[in-house]
Amino acid sequence: MKKIIIFMALATLCPFFKVHGQTNYLIKGRVIDSATNSPLIGATVRIKTTQILNHTDKEGEFTLSSKNVSGILNVSFIGYKTKELSFSVENQYDITISLTDDRNNLKEVSVVSTGYQTLPKDRATGSFATVDYELYNRRTSSDILSKLEGVVPGLLFNRNTAVNANGTNDINIRGHSTLLSNDQPLIVIDGFPYQGDLNNINPNDIDNVTVLKDAAAASIWGVRSGNGVIVLTTKKGKENQKLKIELNANVTFAKKPDLHYDPNFLESGDYIDIEKLIFNQGYFDSQIGDPTQVISPVVQILAKQRSGSLSNDEANAAINNLRAVDSRDGLSKYFYRKSVNQQYNLNIRGGGLKSDYYISVGEDHLLSNLAGNSNNRFTLSSNFNFYPTKDLRINIGSRYTISNQWNNSQLNNIGVRGNLGNHIYPYTQFADPKGNSLATTKNYNLDFVNTAQQAGYLDWNYRPLDEQSFSDNQISSRDNLLNFGVNYKIIKGLNADLKYQFENSNGQNSNYYSLDSYYARNLINEYSQKNADGSITYPIPVGGILQQSNGFLNAYQARAQLNYNNVFGNDHEVTAILGAELNSTINKSNSNTAYGYNKDTESSTSKIDFADLFNLNPDLGTGQIPNNQNFSKTTDHFVSYFGNASYTYKQRYIVSLSGRVDKSNLFGVATNNKAVPLFSSGIAWDLSKEQFYHIDWLPDLKIRATYGYNANINKSATAVTTLLQLSNSYFNGQPYNEIANPGNPELRWEKDRMINLGIDFASKKNIISGSFDYFFKRSTDLFGPSPLPPSTGVTNFFGNTASTVGHGFDLVLNSQNVSLSNFTWSSNFLLSYVIDKVKSYSGDYTVIDYLRAGAESITPIAGTPTFGIYSFKAGSLTHDAGDPQGYINGQISTDYTNIIAKTTVSDLYYNGPSRPTTFGSFRNNFRYKSWSLSANLIFKLNYYFRRTSTSLSYVGIAYGGWNSDYSKRWQKPGDESSTTVPSIQLPPSNNDRETFYDYSQTLVDRGDHIRLQDIRLAYEMKFNLASKSKINHLTLFAYLNNVGIIWRANKDHLDPDLFTGSLPLPLTISLGLNTNF
Repeated sequence: MKKIIIFMALATLCPFFKVHGQTNYLIKGRVIDSATNSPLIGATVRIKTTQILNHTDKEGEFTLSSKNVSGILNVSFIGYKTKELSFSVENQYDITISLTDDRNNLKEVSVVSTGYQTLPKDRATGSFATVDYELYNRRTSSDILSKLEGVVPGLLFNRNTAVNANGTNDINIRGHSTLLSNDQPLIVIDGFPYQGDLNNINPNDIDNVTVLKDAAAASIWGVRSGNGVIVLTTKKGKENQKLKIELNANVTFAKKPDLHYDPNFLESGDYIDIEKLIFNQGYFDSQIGDPTQVISPVVQILAKQRSGSLSNDEANAAINNLRAVDSRDGLSKYFYRKSVNQQYNLNIRGGGLKSDYYISVGEDHLLSNLAGNSNNRFTLSSNFNFYPTKDLRINIGSRYTISNQWNNSQLNNIGVRGNLGNHIYPYTQFADPKGNSLATTKNYNLDFVNTAQQAGYLDWNYRPLDEQSFSDNQISSRDNLLNFGVNYKIIKGLNADLKYQFENSNGQNSNYYSLDSYYARNLINEYSQKNADGSITYPIPVGGILQQSNGFLNAYQARAQLNYNNVFGNDHEVTAILGAELNSTINKSNSNTAYGYNKDTESSTSKIDFADLFNLNPDLGTGQIPNNQNFSKTTDHFVSYFGNASYTYKQRYIVSLSGRVDKSNLFGVATNNKAVPLFSSGIAWDLSKEQFYHIDWLPDLKIRATYGYNANINKSATAVTTLLQLSNSYFNGQPYNEIANPGNPELRWEKDRMINLGIDFASKKNIISGSFDYFFKRSTDLFGPSPLPPSTGVTNFFGNTASTVGHGFDLVLNSQNVSLSNFTWSSNFLLSYVIDKVKSYSGDYTVIDYLRAGAESITPIAGTPTFGIYSFKAGSLTHDAGDPQGYINGQISTDYTNIIAKTTVSDLYYNGPSRPTTFGSFRNNFRYKSWSLSANLIFKLNYYFRRTSTSLSYVGIAYGGWNSDYSKRWQKPGDESSTTVPSIQLPPSNNDRETFYDYSQTLVDRGDHIRLQDIRLAYEMKFNLASKSKINHLTLFAYLNNVGIIWRANKDHLDPDLFTGSLPLPLTISLGLNTNF
């Protein structure tokens, strides 16, 4: 079998061989780090005055073929001082060469990883971005992705979107290549896609990161590469390395959020004046006696004053007391706190002649700034390599994570603003002067609530301050990952890899509500049935309620791969991989609710009537008892074949080619049968190595060009018709089915064609270095809806019907501004530009869909950006009434009903993109002796956001439409010259007037801003070997994050990077150390 493999490999690569007749002499050696004796992978070893060269392998070893018996070797490696030494074949056959670190001339990480192979960056044709260990750990964070913000060109963190299931914001590499499918990059860890929760990965285990941005870099990942790929490589041990112990520890403090930032608030005095105004108009008259209507404390006082229950003096005194209350003070005092995040990590690594090892243990504790919320994480990871023979390497790795998260904050229930849902008023008090909990309004009229208990119901009062101790809401997860690999060296330059990885993840979300909790009391009371004799029966048992949901993931991944790397003669070098892999992912979930649950005995009542309809209290109609019972299972299978090869001629001309075929149970039969590969190709030319190149001030110049296809999949559509089984129909209480997907045998992946043109450069002594990449992409076969005739039984067909185009560039500039023996100053500037436009889309979007879209929703109008802000065209306010003005058929108007009805999509005003099209960072690094200081500015330009404003009716304000714009409202003729906020109307209000104003161009501002993201100060101590201390290295640091915005385009001092309704991230201060023994 071995002979057959050798024969096939040689037959495949035979076009690259040359035959030589003269005698050649073999030179063998090893290149190591002078400080650690660890091998340097990818170092260049050249025979001086010739083109004979080779690169060191994973053991740091090299082999050269020389025509002469003696000569001079030139050995270089990025980040190390170049070394020259003489050799003589007669006296030296095996040479050990040690290189010295040269930090001042470090340009960039020299090796890039695609997840399938590592290769020197100077031999890559694709567009890669690399983050080394030092840069990655500059930022303090407990998650693996946020450390990349502001240090990777083309990578944008969309902070103005909601966080995803992993608790992170939406991120994109070079914009969007899809419309309705997953738009997040593929995350690869140690060669395999990671399927679990990213919060399970300890960032202290990461050694370096490579971001794959174009087709030549990422297409090897096939149908999962369309959004770019982030490859993380974890720390490993090294052969012949002494035991090394490393400790990382840090504590991060953050102050409470600034609740007074939120413009969606109204001072208590203004709010009370509004309540009194509409009370006198009779607005609340029909609600005061209705148990289902929530009446504010002020309205209750006014009603009692009117009925004579309170005197005028008593009522005025009570109301004046409320005018002095600011609910934000109580929220900040009782429901927020300063957060503390502790991170500890200890790892050991080393190796001998036949093995190496890495073991890491980590512990994280986060006390959230939301009282009642916290989480803990424990991680244990290991990696072992064994070398039974010279040609065989066995790798065994594991990762185990336990995490627990408690979510008992009551802010989700009481909110910071709003009235209809949460009923917290600007003057709400949560405790009396002695600290005793007070009841607040929620769901029902307080007069009804106060008498309900006398009628036999459970206490129906809601006391936010008590609720935290009455609930136990916990998310627990266990994540196990095991991998195994074998690498066997078949012949010189050719080796085989067999790898297998198994990942198992179990998560449980448990929400327990004791009988004392408002949730349990309210639900039990709602379904309680009052009998004719006045007694009460309880269809929901009197007791606690436990809601549970469980998720299970099993992912199996196996790969067989041949790797080839060799140098032929003086001028030819070939690197190639060829392989196949299997991937299978099974996701299962279930959920249920237990009523009458006793936490001590862990028992509940099993006889619950979920089928019948019950009368709901108080006078809420009828309903079924929620059972929350669901079961689901999804299975994804992939079979893939891939290959990649590159050829280098005279170390200056590089050609690469990559191809991959994916088959999956998600695709249609026709697509799987066609087996059309995704491919990419690239070329590179190192101009600076040409004999005619004589630009002394620019000694390094390389140009690149790539072309190819990436792809993306959408798991919500399948090739076959699928049914969704549901239970307990509202009409008959019986199970029923829905067609979840009508099926599409022609279903195929989304394709993203990309062209990338790049240039890498460096001036003399690396005073200025960097790169520039321009890219153009066209995405076709994107998933989108297509309307179908109702007679088909399906109103929309979801398939490969849409397309987009895009282009942009990434610029990287690094400069060594000052380089003295005791002081250095360097800078890093990143600038990216990307614009995506919709080319075709057949979905039926309405005018209101485009108006409501923001940074999270697409606006698929052909020829415009994928994410845009659209508005009603607006004129100035009217002089006599302060009404906003719009347009009908080009004519100014205040007929809001007709403006809304007659405005078409083409009539809408396009403000601009809702996501930044220009973004980047500017980082400065200073070092004086053992001190270092760095600061990073992040900028986002050329985008817009829609801000909120006040409701235009007093009733709307009373029911939550608060905003500081209320004080800027039009009040008298002439105000229109100094404000754009319309007048506020008394009942009856005009809802169309409000809708027009909410979505008018008046409320759209520019989002451009520059933010001082972070500052890091560190003191580094190194101990020489002669020192009695066992410590080799110690770094103490202080890190400030979320320092603040230093410039913004909008005049309202708003943070455009906030998701609607959220508060600015507070300044955090981290103190920490890193040391090794």
